[in-house]
Amino acid sequence: MKRSILVAALCVIPSFAFAQAEPKGWVDVNVGVASSGQDEFTSAFGGLLFGEPAALAAAYPQPSRGADFDYGGGFMFTPVWGLGVSVTGTAHEDRAGLALTVPHPYIFNASATAADVTADALQRAETAVHVQVAAVPLWSNRFTLRVFGGPSYFRVTQDTVEDISFSQTAFPFSRVNIVTITGFQGTELEGTGWGYHAGADVGVFFTRVVGVGGMFRFSHGSVEVFDPLAGLNHDLEAGGVQVGGGLRLRF
Repeated sequence: MKRSILVAALCVIPSFAFAQAEPKGWVDVNVGVASSGQDEFTSAFGGLLFGEPAALAAAYPQPSRGADFDYGGGFMFTPVWGLGVSVTGTAHEDRAGLALTVPHPYIFNASATAADVTADALQRAETAVHVQVAAVPLWSNRFTLRVFGGPSYFRVTQDTVEDISFSQTAFPFSRVNIVTITGFQGTELEGTGWGYHAGADVGVFFTRVVGVGGMFRFSHGSVEVFDPLAGLNHDLEAGGVQVGGGLRLRF
């Protein structure tokens, strides 16, 4: 009888020690790069000037690769499944193209066109809160693989062109019509909206608590903003691909 109790106790102790050693919570801090999901788009305004059609347009390229900062954490409710939250911030800057068509003030069918780019790069920033359902298919004292996905809430701000200023040289009895873009008036648009994300994280640990790791995330969403140049609402794509690495903590 005593021997049976001893054997049962020896069987329980290792499993209890393993359960105690298995971390339940995690904290991630990442820096990296982000590729935006926004495609290039054009904003345009058309109207009448001197009795003929005139037009202003701004062309925004697909955002170039930008910087990414990401931090978050979560808790494992079972050895495999958990919940977490991450906050991501990305930043991009690019110049926008400017174009206009201006009629001759005195002669019909003698419109002039001009094109240029913004003197300064326009800023685009995204902040996202990702609510994660996490699964850990692989775990050891030195290694963790976590896959995750769930809803995302996005906030996008983007510098845009509100108006284009120009100078014009034209004469009453000549078809000469010279137009030069001299600048632009800008404004910042802001919008929020929901989307989704999915990704994976790999951690390598030097101690039971501290390690380093790498993260990949794809996210997608849409936000509606008011385009002041076109005078219409416009949908901006949010999210994209983020790749980063940094500190890993588990406890």
